[in-house]
Amino acid sequence: MENFLKKCMTKVNSRMGTLSITAEQLFVISAVISPLFLLTVSGWMTRIVVVCALLGAYVLHENRNAIKSNDRKVKFHTILLCLSLTLPIIGILLGQVCRGQFSWNYYDSPAHILICTIVLLAATKTGPNLIKWMSYTFPLATLLALANIIWDPNLFWGASRLTTKALDPLNFGSLSFTFALLSLISIKLHDTDSKWLLIYKLIGFSTGIYLSVLSGSRTGWLAIPLILIFWLYYDHAKFTWKVKSSVTISIFAIIFSSYFFSPTIHQRVDEAHSDFISYKWNSDQPNDYNSFGARISFARIAMILFELRPLGGWGDGGYESVINNPALNFSLPETKKMALKAGFHNDITANMVRSGIWGLIATLTLFLIPALFFMRNLRSEHKKQRDVAFLALTFFACQFMSSLSMEIFNLRYSASFYGLMIALFCGQIIFYMTQQSSAMHGAQT
Repeated sequence: MENFLKKCMTKVNSRMGTLSITAEQLFVISAVISPLFLLTVSGWMTRIVVVCALLGAYVLHENRNAIKSNDRKVKFHTILLCLSLTLPIIGILLGQVCRGQFSWNYYDSPAHILICTIVLLAATKTGPNLIKWMSYTFPLATLLALANIIWDPNLFWGASRLTTKALDPLNFGSLSFTFALLSLISIKLHDTDSKWLLIYKLIGFSTGIYLSVLSGSRTGWLAIPLILIFWLYYDHAKFTWKVKSSVTISIFAIIFSSYFFSPTIHQRVDEAHSDFISYKWNSDQPNDYNSFGARISFARIAMILFELRPLGGWGDGGYESVINNPALNFSLPETKKMALKAGFHNDITANMVRSGIWGLIATLTLFLIPALFFMRNLRSEHKKQRDVAFLALTFFACQFMSSLSMEIFNLRYSASFYGLMIALFCGQIIFYMTQQSSAMHGAQT
């Protein structure tokens, strides 16, 4: 009887072990394919992030008895990063408490960011190649979007602002641009010299840039020179000042040539310049409604509203009673109406108005803590860790620059995408940090 029980337990343990491996593999697969249909399928990201979180929870459950890292630095960064993903929902709660108004609708997008803490923790246990495998999907995502536009373009915003049925031109242009740069920078993750892999990534880069231009959206374009210069000056490659200067000049030459040879880029840049210089900062006359000028007015309106209610904020549309305040006369009625109904087109100002100081702190923390973590790991002695950190910083730069002219955290799919990608990048880097800590501990003992 005893031998029979031992055999049964052995079979159960064997099956549970197999199930654990399968769950981990499914988690990796779901994470790898997560960016694939973001540009083409409505609701894809909000669903795949839930799948990743559920599988991640099972992976954590199965690894609950695994030996944990005793490195205080690893624990500190893990807690801090999880806190940054938790603060948006806390900010909403504190804002509602201060206002005395409660609504579950406000928690939708922050909840999708919150569950990414599970993904982050699970990603620390899934091996060294998660981001490397995921990088194969970045070019494919842009190619699927191009095929979708060729086959069934979304012409709702006109032929000059093409997009898919899944996204508006602002988000489509921003995300296409993000995938383009991720395709290019992710070349660093691969040790192989395969020319086909290089061609594939370059096609993804070119396609993403082309889609961004087709969208007519300027959102995130300023990230290009910043990322390229940052790559040149802060990566561990040893360049002479002569080479650095030459490459810097070449970068700006490419940027200026694109202005002169691309009618779309030329038009959009000229419009932004014209809107900026025509904006009346110290006049009692309302400013004309245009793309760039409206965003300046949105920011000014947000600052005045924040001063009126710095603790609880106004919620969504709660400031309608003061929208005709004489202090807001620098903007046209249609500009104020747009801010009221469509938001402030900026994550920092939007959440500052929505939840007061708590929304401001939560938004800045959600940007700053991951960014500082990635920048810190650029100086790692380990190449894989540096490469993932730089790819993560590229993603962050694109999203942050985009957030200055559109809202990311108040839309479910874009909030889910940001939270999921940050979680996966951070989880992979923490995995490397844990490996190094274990190796150092083993060497000392």
